[in-house]
Amino acid sequence: MTYTEPNFEIDKKGRVICKEHSNYEFFNDYQNDRVLEKELTCKTCTHFHNDDCFFPRSDIAKIEYDRLKTKRFNCKLCGNKIDRMFTVMHKLLYKEKFNIELPLICCTCYDNLKDNKFIESSKWRSNLFLYNSLYAIYSLVSVLFFIGIYQIKIYYLIFFIIPIIYLFYHNLIKRKELKEGLEYYKKHFLNR
Repeated sequence: MTYTEPNFEIDKKGRVICKEHSNYEFFNDYQNDRVLEKELTCKTCTHFHNDDCFFPRSDIAKIEYDRLKTKRFNCKLCGNKIDRMFTVMHKLLYKEKFNIELPLICCTCYDNLKDNKFIESSKWRSNLFLYNSLYAIYSLVSVLFFIGIYQIKIYYLIFFIIPIIYLFYHNLIKRKELKEGLEYYKKHFLNR
């Protein structure tokens, strides 16, 4: 049985597209990005349905499940979840065929890298998450002050504290991921 080997390209918007996909011409001609995003997957290809792709159908289904339901595939530079299946498949093909470990990079980071604005953008985004964390602390103090002044029952505090703590924690995690991505960038991209 012959297998179709994927051949990937990156379009002008930073999306990875498989040239061997049965709908490749549709991808190049179509203008509506929302519809196109849903079609950019192996599950819309006849090679997937015929099980004659380089990647077996069971592996593709597992990768698709992991991509949609878990946080297994994250951007190496900012920590955001990778939404596009072809980006993951491109990485896996290079790892399996050429033994090259490509970093998964989201479209936002790719655009910033392409425009040579990655460090500036990462610092700006990192500061934004820091400001959001500080705002969460300010909100917590305000809620405690409000409850203290108006003598509101303490169990109402739970309704306010849980979202504030989540906001604080989430923003600190995102800031940490951006800092780690910036270190990765400085180590692997600037030294070349």
